[in-house]
Amino acid sequence: MRKPVDSATRKQRQRQRQAAMGIQRVEVLLSTREREQLETLRRARAGSGDPYSADEYISTLLRRDWERWQQQQAELAAQACQHCGNQLPGGCAGTFKGATTCWHTWGDKGLGL
Repeated sequence: MRKPVDSATRKQRQRQRQAAMGIQRVEVLLSTREREQLETLRRARAGSGDPYSADEYISTLLRRDWERWQQQQAELAAQACQHCGNQLPGGCAGTFKGATTCWHTWGDKGLGL
């Protein structure tokens, strides 16, 4: 028979596993409204299954946004700025920002959330 492991030892092992996987704690400050939205969405997005944990939900949003951003970067890499002719998204690095044909004047807004 296995000897029961106390909670402190279990927690220590969990922390070691997480450290080995490169997992770090990130604290997020949310208003009451944002917490309510998180609770609603983590249940709704799970469908008929168990609700996502807050960690799972936020991690999933991060991965999906990362995929979206990579797609945007690939699309931009196939284009050049109309003003300086340099490849996007770098372009002129903002040197001509304000010029109506410069990508940094209008295009970088499309990368925002």
